[in-house]
Amino acid sequence: MDIDYERLRRAVAETVEHLEAGRKQPERSRKIELTVVRDLEVTISNGEYQFGVDAAIDAGGEGKYARPMDYVLGGMLSCQQMWCARWAAGRGLRFEALTLKAAGQFTWRGEYLDEVDSGLTSIDVEYHVRAASLSVTDAVDLADTVARRCPVFATLRKATTINERIILNGEAVSSRTLSPPSHG
Repeated sequence: MDIDYERLRRAVAETVEHLEAGRKQPERSRKIELTVVRDLEVTISNGEYQFGVDAAIDAGGEGKYARPMDYVLGGMLSCQQMWCARWAAGRGLRFEALTLKAAGQFTWRGEYLDEVDSGLTSIDVEYHVRAASLSVTDAVDLADTVARRCPVFATLRKATTINERIILNGEAVSSRTLSPPSHG
């Protein structure tokens, strides 16, 4: 895997130092803008980058780009990967390979029939990690760190059930369910 662990370790240490010294503001905001291209096809921009979004053909779109849920799950996976790499860099560990997978469960019964809530009912997440030096305890600590520190994962964890599996060096070593906090 092509990861500059030392650069990541330095960047995290510098950010922590700046936050603790008050040289960096801890609150952050991401701003994006949507522009309609045609029908359900849109462009999303943050001022630096842009990407297309479209609905599937059977949902009234042209199917030109990934769907909104693809971006939600893809955003979560990319944030998870970033925290996996930062976790490894901070511990002097290295991955030989890292693959993350997600499947979001939701229903058209909510979206189109208005019979139930249209939100995600659950997300299935898999960590596939290959690293000879990683123990099962390390792999679970990795997933715990991601669950706390990845803003996208932490947000989704509060909204829906996340079923998590960790496969370490080809062997399933952990399976658990993270449930949203009850608001009662």
